[in-house]
Amino acid sequence: MDLKIAKSLKREICEKYKIVPIGEDANSIIVLSIEDSQEANDYLKFIYNKNVRVVKIEESNYEHLKNIIFGEENRDLQDVIIFNAIDKKASDIHFEPQGNCIYVRYRINGSLVVVHKIDFNEYTSLVSRIKIKANMDITEKRRPQDGKIIVDYNDLKYDLRISSIPVVYGEKLVIRILYCENLSYRLEDLGFSEGQIKIIRKIISLKNGLILTCGPTGSGKSTTLYTILNEIDSKSLNITTLEDPVEIVMPNINQMSLNKKLNIDFSNGLRSILRQDPDVIMIGEIRDEETANMAVRASITGHKVYSTIHCKSAREAYIRLENMGIKPYLISDALVGIISQRLVKILCDKCKTVDYENSANTKIVYRKCGCKACNYSGYSSREIVSAVYFLQEEEKKKIDELYMDRNYLSNINMKYDLERLLCEGKISQIDFEEFIEGEGLNA
Repeated sequence: MDLKIAKSLKREICEKYKIVPIGEDANSIIVLSIEDSQEANDYLKFIYNKNVRVVKIEESNYEHLKNIIFGEENRDLQDVIIFNAIDKKASDIHFEPQGNCIYVRYRINGSLVVVHKIDFNEYTSLVSRIKIKANMDITEKRRPQDGKIIVDYNDLKYDLRISSIPVVYGEKLVIRILYCENLSYRLEDLGFSEGQIKIIRKIISLKNGLILTCGPTGSGKSTTLYTILNEIDSKSLNITTLEDPVEIVMPNINQMSLNKKLNIDFSNGLRSILRQDPDVIMIGEIRDEETANMAVRASITGHKVYSTIHCKSAREAYIRLENMGIKPYLISDALVGIISQRLVKILCDKCKTVDYENSANTKIVYRKCGCKACNYSGYSSREIVSAVYFLQEEEKKKIDELYMDRNYLSNINMKYDLERLLCEGKISQIDFEEFIEGEGLNA
């Protein structure tokens, strides 16, 4: 939708003819309408001096679009874009300058979707308002900046993290939306299998040791750690977290954010936390040698330490710690559990269609389609696939085999999760094959 075109007609005219203009090309104006009205077509031809191309939509869709475009009289473009993103459970909003306009894209279920198109004049004022609210320098457009805004919407608070960088056609802005509601998930809600949940709860029951979740950005690592913390008896333990930033506020847990201005990074913050007699520590991410060394030593000296690390598998997590300078015998003593995970897109139940049926095992395989309920993406949500390892004493003896056996601590168990999801009709054959190929699990 081109918001400039959409707002070129007054609200009263759009409501009179039940139309929404959404774009134009050299010869025609594109209009969404409940019905094809000759009176409306004649009016639009006169106003725009172009042919009219009408696309019929349902009345509910029309009302939804009209509210997005016009909203309340006191809502500006910034509110429309941000609040609409929250309604759609988007994790990020991307403002991307192109040659002749600005694309606005939401990240929904891990994928970016174009939702608006605005002109440079609108974008210039929009960026200035956002940067002022985020305590950023509105005169500085040549260097990256970061900021923060707290907004209230439908009686809930949302933490917006703002980031700007200079690009070829101007200044790109990204808003990350942190949903600060209390988390009430249990491990069963995340999609782990029964066997994996039993292993994780064994790991949770240990009094000390280092537990890592690994995977790429956006694979649900932090959500898994929050859920684990939610299952721990926080009333009888001193649980302290060090995060960048605190994404979900949890009761009975001491949560600390990094602060560059105050020189609070993961290593300095962890050093301070260890002076506070913690039972359980959650570190947002192990990024450097000092943090890795302190996390390992804390876990060996009687603390339970949870953290995330960016790598592909449990095997690579061990190797990453060793590459950070941690002695292998210390890693072996400290590590008690590793959860390697990914998120896969789940087909929308309201529109998925049968791809083929295997009569041999009565398995029905579906493929994505697209409907209003899933924003025409074909997907409704995401679910976890994982490889969970509880490193007991007999398992730790195999650490020496790490470099000889590439399947040891690998992601092969993810393939079994995928096969289950395929059999349950939750993912398509194409998505199954692409995941297997992309993760190198087809050997």
